[in-house]
Amino acid sequence: MMKSVALSITDAAVVRSAADLTISELRDQRHPLALRLHKSRTKGTWYLVRYEEGKKVRQRLGYWPALKTKDAQSIVPEILKKLATGTDVQNSGFATVGQLLKWYLGRIERESVKSDSRRKGVKCAIEKHLLPRLASIKITELTKLAIDERLMLPLQNAALKPSTIRQYFAVLKRAFKSAGELGLVSINPMASMRFGDHIQRRIEPKQGRLLVSDAGRTMGLIMGLSEPIKTMLLFMLMYATRVGETRKLKWCYFDFEANRISIPAAITKTDSNHVMPITEQAKAVLLEFREHSQGEYLFEFNRKEFTHNDAQKLIRAVSAGKFSAHDLRKLARSAWATIGIDYWVGERMLNHKQKGLDAVYIKADALDVKHAALTQYHEWLNTSFNTWHNAGIDRA
Repeated sequence: MMKSVALSITDAAVVRSAADLTISELRDQRHPLALRLHKSRTKGTWYLVRYEEGKKVRQRLGYWPALKTKDAQSIVPEILKKLATGTDVQNSGFATVGQLLKWYLGRIERESVKSDSRRKGVKCAIEKHLLPRLASIKITELTKLAIDERLMLPLQNAALKPSTIRQYFAVLKRAFKSAGELGLVSINPMASMRFGDHIQRRIEPKQGRLLVSDAGRTMGLIMGLSEPIKTMLLFMLMYATRVGETRKLKWCYFDFEANRISIPAAITKTDSNHVMPITEQAKAVLLEFREHSQGEYLFEFNRKEFTHNDAQKLIRAVSAGKFSAHDLRKLARSAWATIGIDYWVGERMLNHKQKGLDAVYIKADALDVKHAALTQYHEWLNTSFNTWHNAGIDRA
């Protein structure tokens, strides 16, 4: 038989009690708190326990261990004070999930540090998926079960990919975290919720739609395009740059005497400067293109940089939907591995953020190391294109 035990609750006491499978709930002897252990025995739900008109009333406060014992105990006086004045315990700024999401959307739209694509992604997630399903739920009633039934299961039934559902869940979780950090919610009901609680299926990395063997054919397609989209796609294939930083490139980032490109942190995804060498092959392409360029941006429309939508639409149009900008980046990365370019050199040429000791000990930023690798790759691209082109002539 499961039992409820009274004791002075500490985190250590919770761990000890969880090992006893007959204990289902702990009651704090010093505070009007109860911790109901979950089936996993590694988590629990905190409740404020009080009496109204002779009846026991439970108010959910959060989840252990995300809300540690000392933190749960420390907020009890403030919560009791709010209850005495008729203030909502869970929320000082919003009554419903919809109100919180609308506030977060407004905040994101005003944040200059967020990219246009990021803001649009958050807006889409909130307006098309989160608000229609969660807007009316009171924050005091936002439980893991409510998330599962009102959001996760409907999204799965709509045949959305797990990776897409995870993005929407992350937006919801971040909205509550931001509200909590700014003191707009007293308790964050999503603090201990995890995507894996709802969907256990492993999310595999999205495979690129271009194989290494497609390099020559892809080069042939690109070379047949008109400017500036031709040079834009060719640059992305030659340097594996992201579409966001490629469309924002300015001529002032290029030093043709020192043969280097210095992409500033302000336009990179990793918020770190990205310095790359200009090979002889790349120099010829860029100098020829510069003769026809009029503005400060390499790739522009009406003297302005391509917008994210402009770039994506152009790429989808010229590829007939067969590949994306990111597929060019993946093709370059796969080609580097195929022709034997060192893994860490490739990571730095991709401008991936280094973690842990890698950031201290892995030194692949030397321009001459990158220059040798890119020269090898650009010569390989040239050969692939010529092989594909000559094969086409022979077939004709």
